Amino acid sequence: MRKLEILDGSWYVFRAYYWFPELTNDAWQNINAVYWFFRMLFTLWKRRPDEFVITWDSPQQTIRKKNFVEYKANRVSMPDEFKWQMRTIKDIVTDLGIPFLEIPWYEADDIIGTIVKKQQDKDTWKFQKWICIVSSDKDLKQLLADWVRQFDALKWVESTAQTFYEEYWFQPEQLVDYLSLLGDSSDNIPWVYGIWKKTAQQLIAQYGTIENIYVHIDTLQWSVQQKLLDGKDAAFMSKELVSLYYIDELRCDEDWSCRFDFDRFHTVLVDKYQFYSLESILIDLKKQRQGWQQFSLFG
Repeated sequence: MRKLEILDGSWYVFRAYYWFPELTNDAWQNINAVYWFFRMLFTLWKRRPDEFVITWDSPQQTIRKKNFVEYKANRVSMPDEFKWQMRTIKDIVTDLGIPFLEIPWYEADDIIGTIVKKQQDKDTWKFQKWICIVSSDKDLKQLLADWVRQFDALKWVESTAQTFYEEYWFQPEQLVDYLSLLGDSSDNIPWVYGIWKKTAQQLIAQYGTIENIYVHIDTLQWSVQQKLLDGKDAAFMSKELVSLYYIDELRCDEDWSCRFDFDRFHTVLVDKYQFYSLESILIDLKKQRQGWQQFSLFG
C-alpha cells in the first residue's frame, strides 16, 4: 500500500513564525518561518512517503467567514513580515516543483478532508493508499480511520483511530459533535455555555450526535437540559463551522510523487537563501534516496 503524506501547510507556517526564534537574512528581513518550514519538510521526507502534497488555506474570504462573520474574528491581523514569508514559501514550493493544493474559498482542512473522503471511493484512485495527515490541528482528528493517521511534526506524536478512542471513548467521526458543544475559542466558534469537557464527552459517548442528544433531551438532568436548550443555536452553528466541506471540483488524479532533486533544492535553499545548515540535511536525504526508485501515482 502506498503512503501519502498531506501537509497542512498554512498551519505549520503560522506555527513556525510564532514559535521559532527570529532569523534574518542579509537584508535584515525576518525569515525564520521560511527556514523552519523547509527544515521540517525535509525531516518529514526522511519518513519516505511515496507521495506528498501541501495544502494551503485560500487567501480569499472562506465560506465559513462568509456564513459566519465572527469566525476567527478574534485573531489579530497578520503582520507584513509574516505575509512576506508566506509568499516566499509558496514561491519556493512552486520553484522546487513540490505538489501543493490551494482552492479559492476553502481552507486547507477542507482540502485534506476531501482527499480522505475521495480515497474511500476506490473508483477515483488507481491505488489504495495509507494516508498520514501532517498537522497539529485537533479538528482533523475527525478523519482518523484504520488507514488514516495524523502526525504532529512539532511534538513528533502520531494519532490513530485507536489512540483517539482510548482518549475520548467515542469514534473519531463524532469529534465534530463533541466540538459543537465545546466550541473553539481560537477560531471564535461558539460553545454551549456551561457544558464542559467531561459532560460533553459523556453526552457524545452515550448519544453519538448533537441531533440525537436533543431528541433525548428529556432524559437528561434538568440543569444539563437547560444549558443545552439555551445553547441550541450555538451548538448547531458550531457544528456547521467545524464540519469539513466536501470540494467536488478537487482533482485527486494528479501526480504527487515525492521527487527530490538535490541540485535544484541546494541551489534555491542553500545558495540563494543561504540556509547553510540545511545542506547537511539535504545531503542525508540524498544518501537515503540513492537507489530508492520513485513511482508516479499514475506512472
